[in-house]
Amino acid sequence: MLKHRLLMSALLIPATIGLFYWDHNLGSRAPVLFWFVMAVAARCVWELVSLARIAGYQPHFASTLAATWSLILIAWAPHLENVWGWGSRFLGSDRFGGWLVLVGAIAVLLIAHAVFRFPLGPSHLEPDDNAQAVRTPIAGREVGTLGVEFLTVIYIGAFLAITTQLRWEWNAHGYFALGALVVATKMGDVGAYTFGRLIGGPKMTPKLSPGKTWAGGVGHLVTAGLCSVAWLCWLGPMISESWQSWNVAPAAGFGVVVGFAGLIGDLAESLIKRDVGVKDAPALLPGFGGLLDLMDSLL
Repeated sequence: MLKHRLLMSALLIPATIGLFYWDHNLGSRAPVLFWFVMAVAARCVWELVSLARIAGYQPHFASTLAATWSLILIAWAPHLENVWGWGSRFLGSDRFGGWLVLVGAIAVLLIAHAVFRFPLGPSHLEPDDNAQAVRTPIAGREVGTLGVEFLTVIYIGAFLAITTQLRWEWNAHGYFALGALVVATKMGDVGAYTFGRLIGGPKMTPKLSPGKTWAGGVGHLVTAGLCSVAWLCWLGPMISESWQSWNVAPAAGFGVVVGFAGLIGDLAESLIKRDVGVKDAPALLPGFGGLLDLMDSLL
């Protein structure tokens, strides 16, 4: 399993960096990244919906995916003005205006999604003699289902929309930043798995994620720091002359901080899986489980 995971990581991370390089050369509209993120969102929404159904909820896949895709599209709109002409005018030319619209879109989409869940048929039930609330046929699961759908739209749609904004940071250096995020989080995952399997030791969170050890946690941070140094100080500037090399200390500090955030993201997804009683999201890649198991630290 360890060799399998290391091999898959050795293939996936360069492939992702290659996709970034290809998209970087196609201009600021980022068409390759857009369709890649849309596909990732669709798969992740499906996996979360599948996990929720194991727990007895019945989230609506199509409407949840539509709300998720809408958020990502709204986040992309300012960069599509050459296509639509109205993008920057609609969202506001400044960054603050764009974020306000994104937050407002989240609120509107969640409200619309709640309205979609309203039971519109007639009720033939009457309150009892004590004027206490009666249990209708929808009672017990509807609010929980709506909560799952809200969580999915925020966790997948909003978090992906925010993460991909790194693409346009620092003008031509956006993929330097986005690549640093991928390297720190995903190589940290590989380091955690490797250290945990080779060293073992006390469990970090036995109730939440029985396979994670403190040795793995340390390995996660160390590997994230070292690989961030490699990307920010050496590999990244080799790819593009416009990407300026960092000093070693801030590069290592970046890797440790982002690696720690990735570790928290991994545990957050573990909480969802343990709550529904499964070990992994629906499998997509051998050795990794589902796509959510790959995306959790990035999100």
